[in-house]
Amino acid sequence: MEVKNIARGIAALGLAASLAAPAAASTVFMTGYTNGGPSSVSVASPAYSGGAGQFSGTLDGNAFTTFCAELTQSFSFNTSYTYSIVSGTTAWTNPVYLGLSRLVTWLAANPSFNDTADKSAAMQSAVWEVIYETGGTYNLASGTFQATSGTGSTQTAINNLNAQWSNINTTLPTLFADKLVSATHQDFLLTTPVPEPEAFAMMLAGLGLVGAIARRRSRSGV
Repeated sequence: MEVKNIARGIAALGLAASLAAPAAASTVFMTGYTNGGPSSVSVASPAYSGGAGQFSGTLDGNAFTTFCAELTQSFSFNTSYTYSIVSGTTAWTNPVYLGLSRLVTWLAANPSFNDTADKSAAMQSAVWEVIYETGGTYNLASGTFQATSGTGSTQTAINNLNAQWSNINTTLPTLFADKLVSATHQDFLLTTPVPEPEAFAMMLAGLGLVGAIARRRSRSGV
């Protein structure tokens, strides 16, 4: 049943956030753009004009891909940096956390929206849109944050992705968005799987029992 699945997913997402591990030191080493390029975009606000796209590299020696999670700092390829892994609920406000979790889950199910340099630039723009938009509605063509490109193929990719927000906003998260944080270099998005819903159901049942015991003790004055 759809309502039950949505409720289960929301419970899993919320409890995953509450049980996320504290910040941990990790080594990040970026080697380049996943899909070549990069394609260029211009965004505001904050203002930035230049290359955009998904990055490839290693996290603690393991291959991974990521997107930029801020526009105020930079980094260099083929250089090792120390980052902290910060849980999504600590790193983001609740709307940003949910929006990014929906976006990365939707992308995992629709990889064709990120298989060229142009599409990857559009997807990076969407990540920034969720992080920086303050108007309450995601739209790369309007609002407080906007993204455009002087290259026709990149602008087409932005337009095509921009038309997907209704699907993205109704996606049930099965992945969630943590953050790789550095005080001196660009922060990155870290996609983490949500544990199996059945496991969370057991945890929720246990938490419910704890709550029932606490309420009983409160009523009895213990």
